[in-house]
Amino acid sequence: MSWFNRNKNDIKWIEIDEETREEMLEFTGKRDKVYKKKWEKLSTKKSPISWNWAAFFLSLFWFTYRKMNVFAYLFLGIIVVVDVLSIVFFKKALPGSTIAPAYIVLALFGNKLYFDFALNKVKKLKDIYPDRDERLAVIKKRGGVSWLYAFLFVVVMMIYGFGSAALEEEVYYSYMEPKFTEAAELQDSGELDEAIGIYKDIENDNITVPSIHFNKALIYEEQGEYEKALSEMNTYIGFEPEDREAMEIKEEIEAKME
Repeated sequence: MSWFNRNKNDIKWIEIDEETREEMLEFTGKRDKVYKKKWEKLSTKKSPISWNWAAFFLSLFWFTYRKMNVFAYLFLGIIVVVDVLSIVFFKKALPGSTIAPAYIVLALFGNKLYFDFALNKVKKLKDIYPDRDERLAVIKKRGGVSWLYAFLFVVVMMIYGFGSAALEEEVYYSYMEPKFTEAAELQDSGELDEAIGIYKDIENDNITVPSIHFNKALIYEEQGEYEKALSEMNTYIGFEPEDREAMEIKEEIEAKME
């Protein structure tokens, strides 16, 4: 059976009794009519795919805004583990584009996840609060949206961002510095190809070390690859605009290109 095919435990909106539907819409709070249309449309499909723009643009923040904290923090936990492993083994954090497809998946399944979340919450509250008036009051309180949860998640993400950057910098420099020394020694001894290979290997898109670009420029100039030399020197000067020696070398490279 295909993953997208309906399983025995899957429940459609059209199969739910009217009372439960009303309580689910009460649970959604804002934009209840929008989700009613989305869930009705899902009932006519065999797959759980249904696009959610809010989940796409806000990603994990949308989940916390809709009080689905478990999904947001579980996914963040996965990101943290992957990031730490990448830093430890590859000496750099994964670029954001690497996990971008995962956010698209969240947007594709956001409506279904929210449907299941709301249905499960309402069912549990039915068992706990037999009296409907009392239950509706609790549903209204526990459902809806929460700017507080979204804000707290922003704080958590900021802490994670700073922590990840600090870890990456610590691991990277402990790896880069001896490698840089090795490359510089190879460069001084005329082993330029070996040196440039190490410089390329220790470059990090997230942490810039200007000296790497400076030394690469010198190697490319010596090898007669003046366009590459100029590009690397311009990059270096972008970080060290007051370096007069670099400006003089740049002028020498440009003169050789004429």
